[in-house]
Amino acid sequence: MSALAITSAAVALADRAGTEGLTMRRLAGELGVATAALYRYFDDREQLLVAMTDLVLAETPPPPPDLVGWRARIRYEAQQEWQIYRRHPWILTVLARLRPPLGPALFDTLDRTLSALDELDLSRTQLISAYLSYSALVQGLALVWTAERSDRIGGPESAAPTELAALVAARPALDKAFGPTGPRLDLDFDRLLTDAVDMLLEGVAVRHAGSTE
Repeated sequence: MSALAITSAAVALADRAGTEGLTMRRLAGELGVATAALYRYFDDREQLLVAMTDLVLAETPPPPPDLVGWRARIRYEAQQEWQIYRRHPWILTVLARLRPPLGPALFDTLDRTLSALDELDLSRTQLISAYLSYSALVQGLALVWTAERSDRIGGPESAAPTELAALVAARPALDKAFGPTGPRLDLDFDRLLTDAVDMLLEGVAVRHAGSTE
């Protein structure tokens, strides 16, 4: 047994059961070892989460060398982050907090995105603001996708109550977006991510009058 084997098994367990189902005892049971054996490699569950996060983020391939322009580079990072959330939904709850587990792979990801944004020669405050807006966008869509996926797993979509439909119909903008009279709403989250990131980057470019590539 090695730290890498334990971390890989922990990732597989979290993929199935989420972080709420990840306990040192359960992980030890799946590995067929005593719980105490895990503590020879990891001091606690938080240290294990750091290793798991780093292992998962390391799945992201480096940007192709011919990828140029700050927008293209950020679009690439957004797509890679999005795919990680789809493969490992549990990591969203680990990263979307004030103090996420810090490791080399996370630092690499952050540095690539910040370097792309900094092509606009932003101030420190502007750089952090632009990055947090971008990060909140990607993580927010991933959260909605995760909830949507969970709802669909739970069973067939139920019809909206008559009272709810009436409340929607009485509000023109709400009815236009979600009313039953329009075409069936089937959200393509991959397309949503692309469009949303493009809108955000357009806003950053306009505000800071930087590169338009």
